[in-house]
Amino acid sequence: MAKDNLNKRLADLKKSRELTYGPFSANLKKIAKVWSVILDDELSDGIPLARQIPAHKVALMYAAAKIVRASNNYKEDSYDDALAYLVQAEEMHRPEKLFNTEKIVKDEVSETSTEEWLAGYKAWKKNHEKRNSK
Repeated sequence: MAKDNLNKRLADLKKSRELTYGPFSANLKKIAKVWSVILDDELSDGIPLARQIPAHKVALMYAAAKIVRASNNYKEDSYDDALAYLVQAEEMHRPEKLFNTEKIVKDEVSETSTEEWLAGYKAWKKNHEKRNSK
């Protein structure tokens, strides 16, 4: 049950971010290209653009950045984003024949997922605040 709720939350987060910023995996691929150019001297053996950063590693680096942020000050968004980046990295790294992100997101996300996630979050937050006030 908890895993289903997490999957719905992550799907909702991905959907809302994609509406604002565009396709997650396509953006990571673009970022990988840009980072490869910026880090060209560090990545190459004297041959310009000899190697490129795989897009799934961009997602891993973003997750790492979010984890570092979370280690300083609590912000739920840092945890949600780190999870979303880790899931995306795993999906992109997994062989194509095993997983198709676009179909799963379109097929599994329901209209009520956001409302369900918000209700679950509010219940968690209320519980969390009770525990911290003791």
